[in-house]
Amino acid sequence: MNVAQTTDAVPRHVAGWRTVIDRFYQWIALLGLVLALLQVAFAALGFWGAEEKPGDQAWGMAAFEPHAINGMVLYVIAVVLFILGLLSRANWKVWAVPLVLFILLYGAQGLLVGLGFGVSKWFGFVHALNGVVIIAGFAWIYLNRVRRPLTVT
Repeated sequence: MNVAQTTDAVPRHVAGWRTVIDRFYQWIALLGLVLALLQVAFAALGFWGAEEKPGDQAWGMAAFEPHAINGMVLYVIAVVLFILGLLSRANWKVWAVPLVLFILLYGAQGLLVGLGFGVSKWFGFVHALNGVVIIAGFAWIYLNRVRRPLTVT
């Protein structure tokens, strides 16, 4: 193997149980990607739902409920991907990227939405940008496993 090649560029032949975990990882990553994309629609649903009764904070919070619940599901998916990535040992990125996604989902998103409503709309803007990074992360995870699946020895 020359210096230009990495373990990601060469098909990896591994034990059968690791390939099964890699396939589960792939399907759960696809689920995470689809749910992350749905977050955009749930945010829009919340925005227009809240506009039905402007000034009613309880109504506004209820309108964003699907968005909030789906966000919680996404950080659970990030944890599951982190664990599966550690078990599959496909490469270091299969556990590192989900760990970063969990931090962005659990830590940053909640803080940014709170600051967006309480301090400045610019924090809400950063919340949306962070959401785009999260979508890209789930897309990368899924495409990485599709392009470089583990194979049985």
